[in-house]
Amino acid sequence: MTRRLLAGLLAIALTGSVARAEDPTKRRFDPDPSRLALSLDPAFTTETAGAADAKTWSLGAIVDLSSGLLSLQLGGETDQVLSKRLSLHLLGGYSFGWMEIAAEVPVALWQQSDLSLLEQQGVTGPLVDPIASAALGDLRLGAKIPVLTEKRFPIGLAAMLDLRLPTGNAKAFYSDGFAAVPSVIATRTLGRVRLDAQLGYDFRSEGQYAQLVVHDGVGYGAGVSVDLPKLWRIDRWRAIADLQGGWPRGYAGTGDRYKAPLSWRAGLRWFAWKDLAFDLGGGSGLGQTGYGGEDWRIFFGVRWTPASLPPDEDWDKDGVPNAKDRCPRNPGPAELEGCPDRDGDGVPDLDDKCPDQPGPVENDGCPLKEDEPLVQIETERLTLKDAIHFDTAMDTIKPESFKILNQVADLLRQHAELKKIRVEGHTDNVGGAGYNKDLSQRRARSVVRYLVEKGKIPAQRLESEGYGFERPVASNATATGRAKNRRVEFQILAE
Repeated sequence: MTRRLLAGLLAIALTGSVARAEDPTKRRFDPDPSRLALSLDPAFTTETAGAADAKTWSLGAIVDLSSGLLSLQLGGETDQVLSKRLSLHLLGGYSFGWMEIAAEVPVALWQQSDLSLLEQQGVTGPLVDPIASAALGDLRLGAKIPVLTEKRFPIGLAAMLDLRLPTGNAKAFYSDGFAAVPSVIATRTLGRVRLDAQLGYDFRSEGQYAQLVVHDGVGYGAGVSVDLPKLWRIDRWRAIADLQGGWPRGYAGTGDRYKAPLSWRAGLRWFAWKDLAFDLGGGSGLGQTGYGGEDWRIFFGVRWTPASLPPDEDWDKDGVPNAKDRCPRNPGPAELEGCPDRDGDGVPDLDDKCPDQPGPVENDGCPLKEDEPLVQIETERLTLKDAIHFDTAMDTIKPESFKILNQVADLLRQHAELKKIRVEGHTDNVGGAGYNKDLSQRRARSVVRYLVEKGKIPAQRLESEGYGFERPVASNATATGRAKNRRVEFQILAE
């Protein structure tokens, strides 16, 4: 048995060939070195340099399913020592303004392992001790102090210390032992895009299984976060991509004694409500298999971060305080909630799908083609590709809207089967209910009058009604939503 054990140990390789090992049975390392970021507004794995406003706190829960964490080769065969893991990560943080503190508790809810390849070779003892199917991980404690802020410098810089306490199950491959990871974080925001980078050093105790040794080394990460335009009823969401890796001390770029982990994650963060966000994404390892090179992962979770913006602070100096500014880092006019509008079409860049080409809000800020019809017939209504515009607080139709009204008249003349049309006026919620209902009624009558007098449409085919702000089609909390609510609709009543 001893000879078979020695022969087995000499032949063992984790995605590689044999290497010298001091204690091949030690374990005490996590084969998934990818760690979630602890900041209150991070990417997925890369920290961001800025700190949330004082008294802001956050709670989160992320579920992660990964595959191919630790593989083994023996006699030309490959087996997965740790093939799958389902983890729950509980996160919490608090900001003092000048510093953020945070904590994470990881729990392996389920692990799938297989040591049969070793057992078939007659290996016994600690090397083939069972791997627990559920285990507690190492408690993480983090503290981040911003050094430079983007309000005053081209980039933001911060220093961070990530402490990891050995509360996890080392024999279940769910503990690195005690570790201290100091790092430097840099952040640069360019409009909707935020770039984060992190560089640190992992001081930790040594872990080992067979010839694979895991110890201290350089850690690095890079992340990009992009605020996406509004889509359907999703007002605010963000695309995030991360790269995270390490370079162990003594690693020369080849060999099986050490591995340089490298993996990516990408996904979406949807800010469903003011304080609540949902994460969804996936990823995999790069350049290797086994330790730090998982086959694939998927994750989802929820983050709750009650907003706490000082009401009188104005980061971008545009006269709109942060508490009311939808774009607190980019100056813009008050009527657009402090957001820039590069093409001047009245649709803030945050909501504009074509921010450098002017277009109507009904077309998400994108220009219409020259020969594109502005009016179309649907089952219950006529749809307009542009709005009918009036003088402010009046029922006088602006000349720029004559083109679309003439197309409405042409369409009605061509389709005599549309025997009755109701012209409906709608407003945003600025002003009183009675005033807006009267204004919307007067505007609807103005449209009917134009169609009868200029468009030669029989008056008996038209009627008008004003609803004020009773029937919004978008949120009145934003300039874009209010613009969409200020509208004239044409309902088909009879055919």
